[in-house]
Amino acid sequence: MAGTASASAMALVRPGPIWGAYPQRTAPRPLALAVRTAWRVRRGRADFLAALQRPAPDEAAWPRTLYHLRSEGYTPRLCARVFLRLAGLVQQHLGFVPHESQYLAAWTMLQGCLVEMATGEGKTVAMFLAAACAGLAGVPAHVLTANDYLAERDAAELGPLYAALGLRVGCVTAASTPAQRRAAYGAEVTYAAAREVAFDHLRDRVAHGRAGGQLAWSDAADPDRGPLLRGLCLALIDEADSVLCDEARVPLILSGLGAQTLSEDDLRALLDRARAVDTARHAVVVPATGSGAASVRLTRAGRDWLAAQPWAAQRPWSDLRWREDWVLRALTVLHALQRDRDYAVQNEAIVFIDPITGRAAPERQWSRGLHQLLALKEALPMPAAQQTLAQLTYQRLFSRYHQIGGMSGTLAEVAPEMALTYGTPVLRMPRHHPSRRQDLGVQVHRDAEARWQAVVDRTAAMVALGRPVLIGTASVADSEQLALRLRARGLRPMVLNAVQSRLENEVIARAGQPGRITVSTQMAGRGTDIRLSAEVRAAGGLHAMVCADALASRQWRQLVGRSARQGDPGSAETQLCEGEGLLFQRLPGWLVATLVQRPVASRWTGAAWRLAMLLDEWAQTRERRALLRQDRAGAGRLAYSGWEE
Repeated sequence: MAGTASASAMALVRPGPIWGAYPQRTAPRPLALAVRTAWRVRRGRADFLAALQRPAPDEAAWPRTLYHLRSEGYTPRLCARVFLRLAGLVQQHLGFVPHESQYLAAWTMLQGCLVEMATGEGKTVAMFLAAACAGLAGVPAHVLTANDYLAERDAAELGPLYAALGLRVGCVTAASTPAQRRAAYGAEVTYAAAREVAFDHLRDRVAHGRAGGQLAWSDAADPDRGPLLRGLCLALIDEADSVLCDEARVPLILSGLGAQTLSEDDLRALLDRARAVDTARHAVVVPATGSGAASVRLTRAGRDWLAAQPWAAQRPWSDLRWREDWVLRALTVLHALQRDRDYAVQNEAIVFIDPITGRAAPERQWSRGLHQLLALKEALPMPAAQQTLAQLTYQRLFSRYHQIGGMSGTLAEVAPEMALTYGTPVLRMPRHHPSRRQDLGVQVHRDAEARWQAVVDRTAAMVALGRPVLIGTASVADSEQLALRLRARGLRPMVLNAVQSRLENEVIARAGQPGRITVSTQMAGRGTDIRLSAEVRAAGGLHAMVCADALASRQWRQLVGRSARQGDPGSAETQLCEGEGLLFQRLPGWLVATLVQRPVASRWTGAAWRLAMLLDEWAQTRERRALLRQDRAGAGRLAYSGWEE
């Protein structure tokens, strides 16, 4: 690294003689870096805001501005001048001028921070400002979205703005070929779902990994034989908490076709043996919570019962660990994984349901035989077995980026974890408009029937006032059941879940019309604004109802945040059911019993609900930290261990 480079210029990591052909970090960011970054950003914020008050650079001064940007880095003065220039393009192509919070969010991300920006405050434009500034500085920027649709949409809508700056924009989706991926990553700005970049990085490391963590390839003159990416320079992450926290609970596994460990007949026999297990005495089914799916564990009596079975003396079942592991997998399939909640059946195949977004994810599979067992349970053709080629968590992936920034409407709860895991601080942006949301509290009902009846009554009352209603449920089954009840009442809901998600963006876009009822499993990463008409604003705005008992606090805020956006009126409430969800799993029984006796929502019930979500958030954090330790410890058992940390 050049010793004369300034501290700001050193932040501009790009492929070349200084940083190498494939730049990436070889050590995680320390916590101290997060502290220093937050201090530096707070110190420079006043200078940045002051620079925004100056005139934008004219045509004659623009080349000199770009020269200084490439050599000096993301200084407050230079970023402000670039953003003011970009604002003219935004006004020309999109019809509005970015506001101060968007400028400030873009600059803060370029400093290496995560930004909490309220729902509806214009995150897409703020992300464009940051990505375009990085591209103009010569830094390859990966703009990582929640799904392929958002990546394609943003790349297409913002493409003309990048082109006007002389920047190329690429887009990577699940359908992209290797040649298309190389071309997209060769652009100055690349839009992609986070998982696509993660798997492409895994493919690069499997194909070109070398000892010491470096990548090398034999024929650099042939681009078709080189890595897909140009390195991990800058990641700008949309819905950062979903990517860095929620999706980080599951390791990314690069698989290939492999030999079936057990034959189809053996797996069928295993399911039959698991059905004979007495779940009341031999196993304990742990219900799903906001921190994860349901699970199963064997009791001591269950282990003794298994050991006494005649088939337990035969190989390979005579091995204690083998026997219990496979029986637990079969019990998980039978009693923990539920259809239309954890998976769906489409085109005679098991389709994974993403627990964060509620979308179907046909490209993903359970490992260790679970997917095959699920297919046999549902009487479907058994899919081919997969073997693990490489494995990586999001924690380790984003620790390899030289710089990460991102934004979401719900980051405050995980700010300590972001600093500890990624060395990245979380800063909150001021609202452009003050919130006008009316919080109607939390109500707990005696049973599911009473809860659904209250939801239908409340929905009918809101529709009669001309207000649209958005209802969030926990599963596909709940959304379908509620829709049937609403139709029986003479109402006409639109359902948005993993099974019926083809027109999701049209459904969400129309959810703000008078009397519209939208029932959705999740709202994270939908990426479409709910715009209200003047008639709806006059009637009181969008009313959001949360009917999911096992919901993390950030997911709850994502749903209720759909109401009262950008200064609009709106209201939100939560309807829970006794005996289910976080309230009853995380809090003492005597406290919950006292709350249930209250006939209407109260501030104490709401406080207890928020406490339960906070406790569950801590449980999720412990789970992710344990996964990271396990991933680091297990790296040595895989074929690519020679170049892992």
